[in-house]
Amino acid sequence: MRNLSKITGTLVFSISLLVPAALFGQAGEKDVGEAAAFTGGTFGLGSHPVVGGGLGIAFSRYGMGVLETSYAPLGSETLRVFPGAATAQDSHLYDFNLGLHLRVPVRGRLAPYGILGVGFLWDKYSRTLVDSAGVAQVSHYTNFNFGFQTGGGLRYYIGEKWGIRPEFKVIVSTQTYTRLSVGVFYVLPTNWP
Repeated sequence: MRNLSKITGTLVFSISLLVPAALFGQAGEKDVGEAAAFTGGTFGLGSHPVVGGGLGIAFSRYGMGVLETSYAPLGSETLRVFPGAATAQDSHLYDFNLGLHLRVPVRGRLAPYGILGVGFLWDKYSRTLVDSAGVAQVSHYTNFNFGFQTGGGLRYYIGEKWGIRPEFKVIVSTQTYTRLSVGVFYVLPTNWP
């Protein structure tokens, strides 16, 4: 019980430090850019870490186009399903996508958003196959797939030009999987690049 009150006190104190900075809120300008980096996990193809980043441009206070890329080491999982005992090794998934963030600005510092997008998925992996003579042969494969992406997230502005961005995304391709990530973003000026 004593530890719970310490944790609660620490949490309330931490939030009180963030509130004054958050009152600066988002700029709300169009034609501003955004640079972001994130990390998290993919789920549905097993559970694996993911890292990535992206660039975006706001065409209004309510919409932003975002170009992102991410990487996830999938181990023995791939976007393809192999029948029988055949498995993959050393699988690496690269996701290049173009999305639309439909933003809902709330009170200056919060901006929840929905995601609609399309992606290009590149999965590199190896497979070991045993021939009829019992000799194992390693073959390397590359799969390219298109995918549809949807989900949502929240931009929380800690300062006027930067904040954190938790996000949940569903990727529909030859297999459907999800990505949960948390990242940071920085608002670029209107005259970038």
